[in-house]
Amino acid sequence: MAVHSVNTPVSVAGMDVSPGEIIHMDENGACKFPADKLDEVVKNLGLLQQEEQKRMSALSKTTTAAEIRAIFGGKSYADKK
Repeated sequence: MAVHSVNTPVSVAGMDVSPGEIIHMDENGACKFPADKLDEVVKNLGLLQQEEQKRMSALSKTTTAAEIRAIFGGKSYADKK
């Protein structure tokens, strides 16, 4: 291994990444976003986590396929209603 350059664009697993971009990778894939959007991303992750906890709680009480469809057919966590 050797450092060939610093603060230059690279390709990671086929995704082009520029200096200043943040990469999130997990078992579902990868996404990137500008570093100046990190606060917004963290806020949305908190909202998503709350929604997922509600869904998991509701799923543990389901007895029919219709109930499962209703749980996953709701609004996006990002909806402001």
